[in-house]
Amino acid sequence: MAQSSIKSYAPEEITPEQLEKIGRYTRREFAPEELYVFSAVLCDNQIDRDGERFSEECLGQLAELFIGVTGIFDHEPRAAGQHARIFDTHVTEDPSQPTNCGRPYTALTAEIYMLRSGAGQELIDEIDAGIKKEISVSCAVSRSVCSVCGARAGSCSHVRGKEYDGRPCHVVHESAADAYEWSFVAVPAQPRAGVTKRARLAGDGLGEEYLTGLGRRYLKRLREECIRLSCIAVPELSRTQAESMAA
Repeated sequence: MAQSSIKSYAPEEITPEQLEKIGRYTRREFAPEELYVFSAVLCDNQIDRDGERFSEECLGQLAELFIGVTGIFDHEPRAAGQHARIFDTHVTEDPSQPTNCGRPYTALTAEIYMLRSGAGQELIDEIDAGIKKEISVSCAVSRSVCSVCGARAGSCSHVRGKEYDGRPCHVVHESAADAYEWSFVAVPAQPRAGVTKRARLAGDGLGEEYLTGLGRRYLKRLREECIRLSCIAVPELSRTQAESMAA
């Protein structure tokens, strides 16, 4: 999976097996030339920007949960934002490339379809041009532990981001509970997630102005996610109240 990028399929490359799997979600049969099919990395077992990672077992569970899940923009749960759907998933391991925690790199890749018509064509052009490429997932986990001692995340004295005996402390998501959606975003928590896995990080010779803008966009995404989850968890909370809390 190292250095993998988006793989889009020409109509003549879309297989009968793929069409059969796509057909589970459509109300009529579609010809290959009516569809745009591509693959994208949803998440992996790297320690991400939030000091968290998925275990290999959790990635396998998410592979099952994400089949059939729709794609939107910026985690905004609106029907108008639905643009694509996952019809198959794969978990792939690359032992030749260790992660930033020393494990063989493992990623969850999705096979995705959308229509080659209307507004869909504009998005296809942006994907092919490399403009829309970063992806973030929204899911629920039932068990997360400290990487140092194995205790429930947040219940021990180990500090996320600090090293203990040369090992970085982080949260390991060990068990998946649900998969809600995946989104095209500007700054994903997992740098390698997306239709391309290359990401520019601090320290790569980027200018101060670029990094400042990156930080602002990341903060905006975190606030939007906080507002979204607050409204889901506490239905009686107004959006104005949630925005005030997030600010």
